[in-house]
Amino acid sequence: MSSIKTFGICLVVISVLSGCVTAPPQPESDEQAEQAVLEASFSEAVKAMERGDVAEARSRFEQLASDYPEKAGPMVNLGIIAFNEGDTETATKWFEAALAVNPDHVQALNHLGVIARNAGEFDQAEQFYRAALSSDPKYAPAILNLAFLLDIYLGNPADAVELYERYQSVASEPNPRLEDWIFDAKNRI
Repeated sequence: MSSIKTFGICLVVISVLSGCVTAPPQPESDEQAEQAVLEASFSEAVKAMERGDVAEARSRFEQLASDYPEKAGPMVNLGIIAFNEGDTETATKWFEAALAVNPDHVQALNHLGVIARNAGEFDQAEQFYRAALSSDPKYAPAILNLAFLLDIYLGNPADAVELYERYQSVASEPNPRLEDWIFDAKNRI
């Protein structure tokens, strides 16, 4: 009988130990819960933007910017919405607010470069594009925008060729006209 008792005790010990392995996870901390709410709210705002519901997206991003003033993402998206609507003054304010929170935010820097270029402020545009590339050397939109600026607006096709080729190596889907732009720029050197 002692072997049966020993076997029974082993089963109890194994059951207890297996219960420890499958114990429920610890509850999330307040910070983790808040981060989960932020991510879910941001995701919903992005989905609204993607489906073209600009009013809903704007409303959600404004609420996020108000609730989380230390996060640059909602401000950048509000800037993008304003930019797409042609309201460069409001877009600039949002992008600058985002840069006050995160001075290296590449999307804000790139958009400010586009706004400056469109306003004929080419030196300032170049500074914004270069700042974006300083933060992320592989950020394709800033590479291409700087190439256009140097090639078309500043008459420096030699530097533009290097950037066009760099863009070609990092872009997930390079522009089909890129080879033409490179060929044209090389002919003007």
